[in-house]
Amino acid sequence: MPGILFVYSEPSPAISEDEYNDWYENEHVPLRLPIPGFESWSRWVAADGEHPTYGALYDLSSTSIISDPPYANLATTRSEREKSLISRLALLDRRIYTLREPVFPPKAGAVYDPLKPGPYLSVVELEVKPEAEDDFNKWYDEEHIPMLAKVPGWVRSRRFVLEFAGATGSEAKEGRPPKHLSIHEWETPTVFETEEFKAATSTPWRQRLRETAIVEARRRVLKFVRSWDRE
Repeated sequence: MPGILFVYSEPSPAISEDEYNDWYENEHVPLRLPIPGFESWSRWVAADGEHPTYGALYDLSSTSIISDPPYANLATTRSEREKSLISRLALLDRRIYTLREPVFPPKAGAVYDPLKPGPYLSVVELEVKPEAEDDFNKWYDEEHIPMLAKVPGWVRSRRFVLEFAGATGSEAKEGRPPKHLSIHEWETPTVFETEEFKAATSTPWRQRLRETAIVEARRRVLKFVRSWDRE
């Protein structure tokens, strides 16, 4: 089943920004470029002033590759620098999600390039009462994403379901993240002030779900840093 590896991270005072970024861009991500099944590699930074500060997003042809070599071998073949840096991170929060069908087509259609995502992401995590999931999914598929797609500046929306989560570091929190993840790509964060966006997030159906079905909601806005291409 296709999916993503989504990672939040936060340097600690024991790691400079230069050291952290040099490691991530010149060692950590490049080790994942040749791994079969990894289809995109991108880094993101908070655009909302919240923590964690950094995010990384990897598209996977199948979530099973995370538990098999060669990816699984990376944990036991780390360089001394990587071992040291990971041990000093305030947070390393790894989540694996499966892609949820149906997939809504991006604004650019078939010419959309996953290696060139929209410059901003809104990352929405939601936990829903089990008995309300059918109604929740119907609302997302039949009303919410179709309305978001009409917002000027919308690029793409995708939905995922949590498969695995694990976090380490002094800022790691107990408990499992919400089950449902939506990642919306945008051209600019000013879209959140448009009438079209406000309409998409204030319908009677959404309000009813928020009052009766959604038990936890988290939202972040991230800005694109860079992506890689397989050499």
